[in-house]
Amino acid sequence: MKAKKSSRQKPSGGHPYAISSSSSVNRSTRDPTHCTPPPTPAPPVTAPAPEPKPSWRGAVLYRDVCLEQIHKLYPKFQPRSDFDIVELASTRQKGTYAEIYAWLDERYAVLTSNAFGRENTDKGCTKLLNSWVDSSGNKPKTNNEFGVFTHPLPDSKYSIRLFPGSIHAAEYFLDFVDTETGQPVNSPFEHELWGIPDPVTPHLSVPCSGKLRSVERAFGIKQEDIYPGEEKYLLRDGLTCLLTRPGKKPVRFTIPVRREKNVVEEGVDVLHFPRTIELDP
Repeated sequence: MKAKKSSRQKPSGGHPYAISSSSSVNRSTRDPTHCTPPPTPAPPVTAPAPEPKPSWRGAVLYRDVCLEQIHKLYPKFQPRSDFDIVELASTRQKGTYAEIYAWLDERYAVLTSNAFGRENTDKGCTKLLNSWVDSSGNKPKTNNEFGVFTHPLPDSKYSIRLFPGSIHAAEYFLDFVDTETGQPVNSPFEHELWGIPDPVTPHLSVPCSGKLRSVERAFGIKQEDIYPGEEKYLLRDGLTCLLTRPGKKPVRFTIPVRREKNVVEEGVDVLHFPRTIELDP
């Protein structure tokens, strides 16, 4: 079976909150949306249309993933070329939009001055953006999407939200949302999240517990630098978790397990036994 690409493998080696330090562009604290009209973009590339969407579940066009990230980090910013899209989707630049355009021009000049050249650089960016990827970690736009579950926390105005990631990697994500508004928030209270053995079948799981960190903190991003509402924990289908809060009773829950229809049953007769049996007192 052909391996599926993942949008988590960023083309420039960075992550969504990486701040490049290679540019000499002044990092201004002025309003980033205030700028002069964008300079003339690189020569347009005759971009071939993407291949037909593959049949595997969760396939998304990498161009769409990148543009969504850019619109989130740089509201109203207009990429001028595929090169701009690839670069801005994998790094986070500070400054006015005019300064960001200048940084992109500087970056483009450096990368096209080597053996790759302009043509190969432009075509390479277009080919990458026209590829289909197994995207994961994108937060749901609404809480009514398939596989999204929310549950209020006792003695709290916040809820736990679970939303699916890559089904091929059995990834699920957790974040916190305001129960009233449904809007995601970053670590709204002091807490610890642990992965623990399955309480029903502890002998079949790893016999130890492990403290979990959010994806952003695992990348070394300071808590105060996490983009508002973007913090999330990477979990696995079927994982049992324990959430602890100072002075409050711990909360335990198990991540749903997604299963393709008739995958296990195909070509076999399945015998169904009870999942659990209650013992007599």
